[in-house]
Amino acid sequence: MANYFIVMGDVIKSRKLDAARLRGQLKTLLAACNRDLKPEILSPYTTTLGDEFQGVASSLRGVAECIFYMEEARIKNQNDFLIRYVTHYGEIQTPINPNIAYEMMGPGLTKARSLLTDKRRGQPRFCFGLPDQRLAENLTRLFMVVDGLTSRWDQRDFSLIATMLSNTNNEEVAVNHHKNRSQIWKRRRNLLIEEYRMAKAVILDLTNTAQGSRSQ
Repeated sequence: MANYFIVMGDVIKSRKLDAARLRGQLKTLLAACNRDLKPEILSPYTTTLGDEFQGVASSLRGVAECIFYMEEARIKNQNDFLIRYVTHYGEIQTPINPNIAYEMMGPGLTKARSLLTDKRRGQPRFCFGLPDQRLAENLTRLFMVVDGLTSRWDQRDFSLIATMLSNTNNEEVAVNHHKNRSQIWKRRRNLLIEEYRMAKAVILDLTNTAQGSRSQ
């Protein structure tokens, strides 16, 4: 049987949020990711419960691409929730469903589910279970850095942050947000936007060059 990169996620502290609103926002987020990153996905990210989802990525690089896409889209959409992600490389014994992430079975899915439901204090927001334990630990550490950077960002600044992430030209960002170039430079520096971009670049490069980085 073949092994695949299984990705599962759930919304942190979802009980404190409006259930109907959260469900709609999460479905919108997943639909956009499935549409825009279709080549990176074998089985589309699908809600399994109101606050949980799962899918199968085509590669480890695809996993990272999708996680960053969801995180940045969450900021662009000004969503007020955080997602915990679990990635596990494991066996799926049934055919991969290319239309919806349902009706698949295997020990890989069972293991990914057990990692997702582990709610012990101190669990990282981004967790990796890979054959190469050193790679898994390093990716978990690097994403902890990313989480540390983004946790500084206030929801009130999400619109500005989303623009700065997509545009490195401070002059153009300033015009978009009715500020001057110096103000944008200072905000970019204080919010550690470039540090985030560098951490992202390292993760994408690491996942792209890692041995055994494709589902098989």
